[in-house]
Amino acid sequence: MNYLQQRRSALGQTLKANGLDAFLVTAAPNVTYLSSFTGDCSFYAALPKNNVIIGDTRFEEQIKEECSDLDIVIRPHNKTTIEAAAETLTKSGAKAVGVEGNRITLGELEAFKQFAPKITFVPVDGVVEKQRAIKDPGEVEKIRESVRVAERGFRMFVATLREADSEKDMVDALEGYVRRAGARSTSFPPIVAVGERGALPHAQPTARQLGEGSKLLVDWGADLLYKSDITRTLKSPFGTSPSRRNKMERVGYDFEKLYAVVLAAQNAAMAVIRHGVKAKDVDAAARKVIANAKFDKYPELKLGDFFTHGVGHGIGLEIHEAPRIRANSEDVLEAGMVVTIEPGIYIPGWGGIRIEDDVLITHDGCKLLTTLSREPVTLNVG
Repeated sequence: MNYLQQRRSALGQTLKANGLDAFLVTAAPNVTYLSSFTGDCSFYAALPKNNVIIGDTRFEEQIKEECSDLDIVIRPHNKTTIEAAAETLTKSGAKAVGVEGNRITLGELEAFKQFAPKITFVPVDGVVEKQRAIKDPGEVEKIRESVRVAERGFRMFVATLREADSEKDMVDALEGYVRRAGARSTSFPPIVAVGERGALPHAQPTARQLGEGSKLLVDWGADLLYKSDITRTLKSPFGTSPSRRNKMERVGYDFEKLYAVVLAAQNAAMAVIRHGVKAKDVDAAARKVIANAKFDKYPELKLGDFFTHGVGHGIGLEIHEAPRIRANSEDVLEAGMVVTIEPGIYIPGWGGIRIEDDVLITHDGCKLLTTLSREPVTLNVG
């Protein structure tokens, strides 16, 4: 039995356990996971006697190529995918059909009820997502390749930076280099923040130039269907003269010391990770390091107040997926999960430092998938 068949078999066992005759998958990443179809606007149905993919004529040839082991329903142009799926479900004889309660909209559910009035639709949350959380070896290798491509793109990006480059220029360039390195796109719009703008964890690109700040935060990834997610904060040779540096930099918060705290927090989190550990305990390990950090010169600086998000999240077909590694998470880590570990400190007016790496959880620890140095680096800008 191959991995695709194992996924479908596991879904079938879940259906039986919930007393369902069939299950309709409408979220594109979950359709891909169960069918290998890499397009969109299509549904996957696990029926009592067969598995079906339902699409339209735009994707007909692609579906035939990618889903040769499935039964295929191609709707005509004058019928919606919901209508075609409702007809397929009705013909199957299914009476109780599970739907993705956390994915399907209220309008879509009402439409299904209208087109298939004899079927009882049962919202079930996170069925496929739970399966997706644990990656098979093939998926791990795809994520590993996504990391390699993201890193190649980043190396090209760093080598071409210039003092006059704006955040917008740098975002555009990074996207291009990641594609040139082999990705179909970046995993998400990259975050490139100069100087004190790094205090915004999800800063939007502006006209702010590289030469106007003493640090550069870059958060990016590569999309090769499976995704990667990496952050590096680099020291810049610019923005430190009295006429150009901001007020907090004049106060003198030391980049290397703050960076060392974030790196220690990341190391503490990775030291805790292993099969069976609660996700919130990993978050707590990193958070404790940051909260306990003290600087004699700045006794008022309570770094724990400036760590404002969870330590990490799962990655795979989506950039944010299970498990969630945060203080209120109820998730338990399992071998085969691939997650980010990304502690950060964000001080308004000074900037931010985040270090983010992708790791594979194993039975006795974790393996780094990223290979870029995690030590502090100063940009060498021509």
